[in-house]
Amino acid sequence: MDLGSLFLGIALLLGVVFLVARPLIDKQTLKEKDISAADHLVAQREALLAALRDLDFDHTTGKITAEDYAPQRAQLVAEGVAVLKELEALGGSAQNPTADDPVERAIRARRKAASAGDLDDLVEAAVAARRGAPAASAEGVSCPRCGAATRAADKFCPRCGVTLSTTCPECGRVALPADRFCAGCGAKLSLSEAVA
Repeated sequence: MDLGSLFLGIALLLGVVFLVARPLIDKQTLKEKDISAADHLVAQREALLAALRDLDFDHTTGKITAEDYAPQRAQLVAEGVAVLKELEALGGSAQNPTADDPVERAIRARRKAASAGDLDDLVEAAVAARRGAPAASAEGVSCPRCGAATRAADKFCPRCGVTLSTTCPECGRVALPADRFCAGCGAKLSLSEAVA
């Protein structure tokens, strides 16, 4: 092995080490950059919305009792209102990176029209939007398996995929998951196959 090929091998090794180490070095420099106050508040808002969503889910599934749920939710909503007020005090889309979002524009328009006491409603609307769950229908139909709210037109649960309605074997009328008898002919319905 001659000296030229040894130097070429060392140069290639150094090049590979540099290419592999560069993303790791760049990642550390990104972490060291200062975060603006608006970015920090937006991150706090997102964390509070996620905490509210998780708390609501835990209460819905029965992991948290109503006695524990109410004060925890009130505290999270109060913290959310404080963060929203701080973001509003900063104001302007230049300081708020999500200001051009259509949802944020709608919230700002609502906030201008509403009084200060309606900020709780804004937090609740943001939680519902973040949760992504459809609102319960007028009939109050919920999934028999997971309890998720569904719309009247839904044939399957958007969360777990279970069939939400079946047809009566006697008259062919559509029955809801909670129906044990057909509303059209009175025949006994067997929904266990659809729910299981």
